[in-house]
Amino acid sequence: MPIPERYNSGYNLGVGGAVVRDNRLLLVRRASRRGRGNWQVPGGFVEPDETIERAVVREVREESGVTGEVQGVVGLRNRCDPDIGNSLYIVLLMKPLSGEPQPDMEEVDRAEYLTLEQIEGLEQVPPINREIASRVLSEKKCLLAPQELIHLNGKPYTLFVG
Repeated sequence: MPIPERYNSGYNLGVGGAVVRDNRLLLVRRASRRGRGNWQVPGGFVEPDETIERAVVREVREESGVTGEVQGVVGLRNRCDPDIGNSLYIVLLMKPLSGEPQPDMEEVDRAEYLTLEQIEGLEQVPPINREIASRVLSEKKCLLAPQELIHLNGKPYTLFVG
């Protein structure tokens, strides 16, 4: 399945959900598009009418069947490549609320909670996902936590601060 044309505009925003349960990280194995066979945190593109929090909750649920709650921002990746444009990817730490890992069998064909040792033993784990796993499965997590504020126009928004 190719990336939808609306995301090939020269700039896109993506999210990944680092869902941790019992010191295990939820990973999915890509079954489509670039990265087929890669183990990574579930995630995808943010739609124009979504916040990053809503997008990551939706993407995690769609790809893995797990419903989670955002706890904070773990990391940001910005990549500017002449072939694929400018891309911002935000990884959010999440607490699982319900559901057991079930791959959607379209975008992903496996979904599991894995220990750091198990993740280190996998062959196809992109470097960003190895780094995220080591960070979120460590004793000391460094997070930017969500703070809801009200804009001058009266509408709420989220500021992530350390």
